[in-house]
Amino acid sequence: MEWATVQHLDLRHVGRNINMPLQPHAAAFHPSQALIAAAIGTYIIEFDAITGSKLSSVEIGAPVVRMSYSPTSAHSMVAILEDCTIRSCDFDSEQTFVLHSPEKKMEHISSNTEVHLALTPLQPVVFFGFHKRMSVTVVGTVEGGRTPTKIKSDLKKPIVNLACHPRLPVLYVAYAEGLIRAYNLHTYAVHYTLQLDNTIKLIGAGAFAFHPTLEWIFVGDRRGTLLAWDVSTERPSMIGITQVGSQPITSIAWLSMLRLLVTVLKDGSLQVWKTRVILNPNRPPMQANFFDPAGIEPIDIPRILSQQGGEAVYPLPRIKALEVHPKLNLAALLFATMSGGENLKNRAQYTREGRKQLFAVLQSARGSSASVLKEKLSSLGSSGILADHQLQAQLQEHHLKGQSQLTIADIARKAFLYSHFMEGHVKSSPISRLPLITIWDTKHHLKDIPVCQPFHLELNFFNKENRVLHYPVRAFYVDGLNLMAYNLCSGVDNIYKKLYTTIPGNVEYHPKHIVYSKIQRLFLVIYEFSGSTNEVVLYWENTDFHQANSKGNTIKGRDAAFIGPSENQFAILDEDMTGLALYILPGGASKEIGEKNLLVEENQSAEANTGSIKGPKQFMFESQVDNIFSTPIESTLMFASNGSQISFAKLSQGYRLSSSDGHYISTKTEGRKTIKLKVNEIVLQVHWQETLRGYVAGILTSRRVLMVSADLDILASSSTKFDKGIPSFRSILWVGPALLFSTSTAISILGWDGTVRTILSISMPNAALVGALNDRLLLANPTDINPRQKKGVEIRSCLVGLLEPLLIGFATMQQTFEQKLDLSEILYQITSRLTLLIYTIFCQT
Repeated sequence: MEWATVQHLDLRHVGRNINMPLQPHAAAFHPSQALIAAAIGTYIIEFDAITGSKLSSVEIGAPVVRMSYSPTSAHSMVAILEDCTIRSCDFDSEQTFVLHSPEKKMEHISSNTEVHLALTPLQPVVFFGFHKRMSVTVVGTVEGGRTPTKIKSDLKKPIVNLACHPRLPVLYVAYAEGLIRAYNLHTYAVHYTLQLDNTIKLIGAGAFAFHPTLEWIFVGDRRGTLLAWDVSTERPSMIGITQVGSQPITSIAWLSMLRLLVTVLKDGSLQVWKTRVILNPNRPPMQANFFDPAGIEPIDIPRILSQQGGEAVYPLPRIKALEVHPKLNLAALLFATMSGGENLKNRAQYTREGRKQLFAVLQSARGSSASVLKEKLSSLGSSGILADHQLQAQLQEHHLKGQSQLTIADIARKAFLYSHFMEGHVKSSPISRLPLITIWDTKHHLKDIPVCQPFHLELNFFNKENRVLHYPVRAFYVDGLNLMAYNLCSGVDNIYKKLYTTIPGNVEYHPKHIVYSKIQRLFLVIYEFSGSTNEVVLYWENTDFHQANSKGNTIKGRDAAFIGPSENQFAILDEDMTGLALYILPGGASKEIGEKNLLVEENQSAEANTGSIKGPKQFMFESQVDNIFSTPIESTLMFASNGSQISFAKLSQGYRLSSSDGHYISTKTEGRKTIKLKVNEIVLQVHWQETLRGYVAGILTSRRVLMVSADLDILASSSTKFDKGIPSFRSILWVGPALLFSTSTAISILGWDGTVRTILSISMPNAALVGALNDRLLLANPTDINPRQKKGVEIRSCLVGLLEPLLIGFATMQQTFEQKLDLSEILYQITSRLTLLIYTIFCQT
C-alpha cells in the first residue's frame, strides 16, 4: 500500500493581482459530506472533494490561522483569523459573521502562530485559546448565540491544546508537562485526569485524535511520544505508547476506512501506524506493542506533487499538516511556506547533501545485489534526494527493455542528474495547488468498495410470458466474515452464512472477490489475510440436493473462477501465480475432461472436503498471472496479467509437463488472440451477457470499460474519466443490452458504439452496483462508521428510468454489432410492458 495523489485543487486564480503567488495555509474537510475548504490569502474556497469543482468562495477579511467545519450547522465554517477575530462563514449564503473580537484591537498573529480550537457536535459553541495561556474562551458559533465567556483554568499550568470528544459532552484541556484533564461541557466539572507517572517525561499534547467507535484517545506529545488512552471506564488507562521521533508531534489523524493512525512531526516526517490489541487473560497487555508500523510505503513528496497533472517543486517542501476526511479514504496535504532566501539556501544544501548521500549509497552497495541497492535508492527517493518517480520510471523502462549493459547505479545517477536539472526548470514554492491524497493498495484497487455478487438481467428480460418478470429472491454481498443476503421483497438483509467461525485477533483479513454459480448454487469467496496469504471459501447453498454439503470449506489460492456454460468446473489460482488447480463438480465431467481420467485424489480430499468434488488437476502457466475470470465457454478460462494482456486458456488442450502431473498453459502473445493492456492497467471485473450472436463480456479495468466478444474482439471501449476518483471505475452491471458502470459520482451506460452517456448522479463514492429492478438500481455502500452501526455494508436504492438505457443498448447494438433486431417490436414491448411488469421474486430450487 502506498500514498497516491487523487487530484490537485487549483488555487492559482486567487490573488492574481499580487506579485507574490499565494499558497494554501489551512484546510478542513466536512464531517460527513465529500467537501473540503481551503484557506488561501484572505479567501476561504470550498470544493467538491471528489470532482474538484469549486463550489463557493468567500472573502473573510484576513488570512486564516485555524479553521474547522461547524458540526452543529449544515454548511458553515468557524475560523480564527490573523487579526485575532473569530468568524463564522456560511457557504450557502456566502456571508460571514464576527463571533468574537479581541479586547485589544492591535493584537495580531501570523498563520504559523499556534492557536487552539475545539468544536463539539452537542452544542453550538467553540472553545479557543492561545498557546500557553491560562484560560479558555467559549463563544457561540451562530450569530446572536452564546456571548464570549472566559474560563480560567483550575490548574496553575499553561494550556497547550484543546479538544472536544466527538460523541460525549467532554472538553479535553492539555496542560504543560503532559497532563490532560477532561471537563464536563455543561458544568466544567473535572471528570478525570490523564497523566503518566514521573518515570516518563512529557512536554504536553501537540495533537489529539479520537477513535470513531471505541473510547480511545490518541495523544501526540511535543516530545515525539505517541500515546493511546482507553477512557471507557471510570478510571482511564493508558493502553499504548511509542516514541515516534525526537521532534514534536504536530498532527494526528485516524483513517476510519483503513483503521490506521497517521502522525506528522514538526520536521515534516509522516508515519502510519496500526493498533494491535492482544487479548490474553493470562498476560497483561503490553503497552509498548500497541502501535505497530503499518507497512505503508513512505510518502514520496516529489511524486505526490507531480502525479495527476501536478508540478514538481524543488527543493523538497516540508509537510506542515495533514487533514483527513472522517469518513473517506482522503486527505489534504499542507506544506510550510518558505521565503525565497530559504529556498536558495535549501536548494544549495540539498545539492551538496544529495551528492554526498548518493555517493555513500553507491559506495556501500558495491558488491551487493540489485534488490539491496534498489531499496536504498528508494529511501533516497522518498527523502527527496532523488526524483523517485523518475527513478522508478527508469527502472521500469530498464526492466521492460531488458538492458543488460545499464547498471542500477547508472540509473541512479541518471535520476539524480534529472532531479537537479529539474531544479532550474521547475518552479519553487509557494505551491499554489492543494494535493488531495489517499492510501491505496496497488494490487487491490477495489479495497474500499464492498464485495458483492451482482445479479444481471438477460438480454430480453422484459419479454416474458404473462408479463411476469422473475427476479432472484436475494442479492448477496460480503460483510467481514459473513455472507449476507438482501431480500429484494422485504428489503431486509441478514447473515446467510458465517464463512469463518473464528479468526485470531492478531490476524488481519478482508474479502477480495466473490464468484457465484446460479446453476450449481455454489459460492467461491476469496479472502486475503495478513502475511499476503489467500484462501478461497466454498459454500454450497442450503438446497435439498446439497443439504449435506451446506458448509464452508477452504482451499488455498488467490483467485477463483467457474468454467463452461454449465459451470460444472471451477479453477483456483495458486499463491505463486503460476499454478492452477482444476476441480470438477458432481456430474460435471465433460467429455474432453473425462477422457483424461480426472479422478478424485485422496490426498487432496481434506482440502476440498465436499465429498464429491473431483480434483484438483494441476495446470501450470508459463509466466505469472494476476487474475482469472469465469467464462461461459466450454473448458475455457480467462486470465489477465497486469499491464500486459487479457487472454483465454483452453484447459482441456494443454500438454503434460514431463516433470510433474500437470498441464502447461502458454502465456505468450504470439500466434494467439489477446487484448493488450496499458502500462500498469489492471483488470478488475468481468461479467458476461448472452446475445443472438454469442457471448459478450463486459470488462472493467483500472483505466477503462470494455465490451469484448467471445473472440476477444473489442466491440466498444471508453477510458473517459468522469471524476477524480481512484480507481476511475467501481463496478459494472448488465441490464439487458445496456452495460452500466459506476464511478465516484455517477452511473453511466457504455453504448455499443463506444459512446458513454450518464444516466444518474450519485453521492456514494465507494458504492458498487448490485442489480436493477423495474424502476431502480441497487447499490452496495459502506455504512457510516459510528458506535451504533453494526453493519459494514448496506444496500441503497436509486430511482432511475431504465427505458432510455435499454433503448440505447438495443439501438447501438443493432448499429455496430449487426444484430438482427426488430427495433419497432422491441420498442413496443419495452414501452408497453416495462412500466406494467408485475414484481415476482422467483427462487430457483
